[in-house]
Amino acid sequence: MTEQPTPSTRENRAYHVDIAGDAHRSVVVGDHNLLVDAQHGSSVTLLVQGRRPTPTRRESIALLPRRQPEPIGRSDELTALGRATRESGLVQLFGPPGIGTSALLRHAAHRLPPGRHGVLYLNAAGREPADLAQEIFEACYDSAGYAPSETELRRLMTGIRAVVYVDNADLGREQLIALADTARDATFVFAGHRRSLNSGDGAVVELTGLDRESAELLLARELDRPIGPDERTTAEDLWRTAQGSPLHLLRAAGLAGSGRTGLLPRPGGIAELLPPLIAGLDAPATDVLHLLATLDGADLTPRHLDAITGRTDTTATCERLTRLGLLLAEDDGFRCVSDAAPVALDRADGPYSLDLICAHFTDWIARPATTPAEVARHSAALERTAALAEATGRPELAVAVARAASPAMAGSLRFGAWGRLLGHGWSAAQQTEDRQAEAYFTHEEGIRSLLTGRRVLAGVLLGQAALLWHRLGDTHAASAALNAQHYAPAAVQPLAAPTAPAAPHLALPTPTAPDPATAAHSVSTHMSSLTPAPHAGPAALPHPAASAAHHAATPAAHATAAHATTTHATAAHGTAAHGTAAHATTTHGTAAHATAAHGTAAHATTAHATTAHTAAHTAAHTAGATGATATGAAGTATAAAGFSGAKVLLLLAVLVGGGYIAREALPQLLDDLFATSPDSIAGTWSTPAGTTVVDSSGSDFTIPDCGTSIRITGSGSSYRATLPVHNTKYGSCGPAIGSSTLNLELSADFRTVRATASTPIGDATDSFECSVCGTWTRLDQ
Repeated sequence: MTEQPTPSTRENRAYHVDIAGDAHRSVVVGDHNLLVDAQHGSSVTLLVQGRRPTPTRRESIALLPRRQPEPIGRSDELTALGRATRESGLVQLFGPPGIGTSALLRHAAHRLPPGRHGVLYLNAAGREPADLAQEIFEACYDSAGYAPSETELRRLMTGIRAVVYVDNADLGREQLIALADTARDATFVFAGHRRSLNSGDGAVVELTGLDRESAELLLARELDRPIGPDERTTAEDLWRTAQGSPLHLLRAAGLAGSGRTGLLPRPGGIAELLPPLIAGLDAPATDVLHLLATLDGADLTPRHLDAITGRTDTTATCERLTRLGLLLAEDDGFRCVSDAAPVALDRADGPYSLDLICAHFTDWIARPATTPAEVARHSAALERTAALAEATGRPELAVAVARAASPAMAGSLRFGAWGRLLGHGWSAAQQTEDRQAEAYFTHEEGIRSLLTGRRVLAGVLLGQAALLWHRLGDTHAASAALNAQHYAPAAVQPLAAPTAPAAPHLALPTPTAPDPATAAHSVSTHMSSLTPAPHAGPAALPHPAASAAHHAATPAAHATAAHATTTHATAAHGTAAHGTAAHATTTHGTAAHATAAHGTAAHATTAHATTAHTAAHTAAHTAGATGATATGAAGTATAAAGFSGAKVLLLLAVLVGGGYIAREALPQLLDDLFATSPDSIAGTWSTPAGTTVVDSSGSDFTIPDCGTSIRITGSGSSYRATLPVHNTKYGSCGPAIGSSTLNLELSADFRTVRATASTPIGDATDSFECSVCGTWTRLDQ
């Protein structure tokens, strides 16, 4: 067990997020003013004509990574990288984990010529392209508190000729190209662990293992002595077994330095170097490694490491652990190497104290001197902490961290990271039945959706937030939500002030019924400018918008059937009013329409496909029958493209005609709005080996393999795992004799996965059989 030097009294402290102070800050996002309010929920207003900020372009850009030892044996690769940056505006450097892509990229940022306007280095680990684009903009412009629209960003970045190095950029092809397109005159050099660009997209440089001579030089440098004659055979065996991986050679040298004899260890399995290496660490190093392993994938600065562990020597400790190949040095912090994290956690019998981690972060964020940029810098650690708190049965800690960090994350203009934190906070608030926190997170997600272009979804969320605030008696917050909802499309606003419902149902506000012609025009205008959600399904938005506009004035007599059943690509429409029920069942790719008004029930079963066009069409028919605003529901159905048919109809039932929904159904509805569309690898998949369920646990996932769990890490479209190689002499699940790296590339629509595995090393090569390699197909959407 890891020694905990911190007094135990800190473990049992009460958690309270102080939101009573000055928790307001104003920023500009596109054409909106955002006033962040940590207590009542943020508010939005439109910019006054001519009041948009005017960013000042910096004369030169020089944002470089900190210097590290020059990588050994990489002169040819550096030359190739330099040639590629001169000849192409888009370059990708890739190689397997531990091969040294980050080290070479950092070295190149310092050694290769900068662009005409300078050089910029970014770390993309766990970050979304939109957040990276904002960071590039802020590096090029003096623009405090301003996030331009996508169109304005492209205009401002035109003509900037800098070299942008992006490390840990394990993103898909479309994401890399889209990020590079935000600054089309700049040169982008992406580094990651897999190739995603095609030959026609730009230059590609593959990094492979060191040659034998370079491997010996690396070992000698880390041992601080020449390789002895009696060690040359061992050194050569290590080089061959490690396939020239600098990371594994570092660990071999580290194990030699910590041993009694000081001699290089016998090769064996490279993975077998980790347990004795970690077991030989002293108490400070063990404590620091335990903490960073708990925050797997997230880095911390020494300042935070000192505060959480109660030590004062963490900088030197981290540098020592980096030389041992257990940590990776980032710009101003350190993070645990992915394959070292499970070994460190197993040795410590579990994660580091979440009480200590949460207490530190909530206290630190509340300090007046802590800036939004600093909080955003540690967003990965905050997100990981919240996810762990949920997974280990401490949702109150997740609420505290997310509630404390949310205002700063909004002020930092990193909307991707802000959204993920809001999702964790809302889920934890549901678990703890913290209604005020639930209202706050719903409100803020509505504001975020509005500012990121998902305006119909924003109208739904802000309306729900208003109801939740009203139930809590917070009229100030309810008004803020309803005022913000006015900037959603006219189809879903304005909403009347809610009234207290009679139990056990939750009354939803009744939309105002505008003139049909005006409503049709408003839907067409707003929906044509709607930006699809980043993780929406493949359905296109403009077509349903036109359909909704066309059907907005449909008379009640147009839909009269109470029951309909169809087959083979036909459509069933059923509308009922005043206490009746509508049922529709379809098969083979058909669309089912069933709506009800005035407290009625709607049921629909579909096979294979439900389209946004169908949902919008159904909403229009319902409005004709009830006199309610059809366009609001039609617009909402369009925003819900990609939801399953039942969930779309549930959403329509909420919005159309002042309908009612059981209180117990609301958590599922809000859960759908936050994360219904597939946006990660979590889900049920059909693989070459059979059906596999990938369970979500914050930012990590697991899949079953031979009765054990395989941990998958990653985000966005790129994931990886260490796949055990079994000795097939004893059956397909015989003893593990090695490992392989499983690379998982998620398609742009999140519905298929391309699974490939690296060739294992040593004796495992002959027994290697990747049962899950090939194409995975999503079964749960």
